[in-house]
Amino acid sequence: MSNFDIYKYSYIKGNKIIETSKGKFVITPKCNDKMKIFSYLEQRDFPFFLPMENSSRDSYEVYPYVEDDMESSDKAVDLIHILSLLHIKTTTYREVVMDSIKEMYEELSKEIDDLNSYYQQLQDEIESHIYMAPDEYLLIRNISLLYENLNLARGYLEEWYQTKKDATQERVVFLHKQPCLHHFVDKKTPYFTNWDLSEKGYPVYDFLYFFKNHYQTLEMNSLFQMYQSKFQYTRDEFLLFFCLLLLNSSISLSYGHYKNTILVHQHILYSYKVKEFILKQNQKNQETNENKFHQ
Repeated sequence: MSNFDIYKYSYIKGNKIIETSKGKFVITPKCNDKMKIFSYLEQRDFPFFLPMENSSRDSYEVYPYVEDDMESSDKAVDLIHILSLLHIKTTTYREVVMDSIKEMYEELSKEIDDLNSYYQQLQDEIESHIYMAPDEYLLIRNISLLYENLNLARGYLEEWYQTKKDATQERVVFLHKQPCLHHFVDKKTPYFTNWDLSEKGYPVYDFLYFFKNHYQTLEMNSLFQMYQSKFQYTRDEFLLFFCLLLLNSSISLSYGHYKNTILVHQHILYSYKVKEFILKQNQKNQETNENKFHQ
């Protein structure tokens, strides 16, 4: 950027912006070998990324700054289309390594057990109080939902593990790892930004991230069906996806009652949304299987 005349520095949505004689640019710390990542995506015929403006030898990354004012719902549709294309273009298969599967199973199993124990201890503590605060009362009224979701997660995890035992190969894709509206620009050419965490892995992790970031504002069932119409999950992928969706972080009632109540409400809302989402997806899958049977 030494050949640019810099007029002004500013921050927009946490991004460092410079205004120069050649326009606005975003400057970020260097992370991963982006040139290698972008070269791979080009080889796979996936052009929906923004090339760097500077050399890969620099200690920072520079990208053109593009303002994006599209409606969230419209933008989400385009994001899902591009995300499914990323997974289609980068699909590969690898041998199932049961040691890795077992390690993953044990980690998720422990997470479920730890959450169950945490909620049980929290419930015992709250119920020992003579009077409950609003946040405590809200949590106790809905605690059964949290236990139900953890039991569902356990069931999906066990079925996933059994399915993987009988498999010899598994599908992996190149994951963006942070696909959300904030990391997607939809102008003349749509593209993802922020490839800092991208890597090969199970395809479920991308939509999982998208769901957890936008479940409150976007209609997830239709978006997921749109994604599935282009990139259909296999049975084991559905099982893992549902298990991971059902696992929410633990609730910490370590703030004031007002903030605690908001946090509990958000936690309960997520739990309801996930349960409803999975129910609808299972119904959809059942209808699809019945239609195949009658054809």
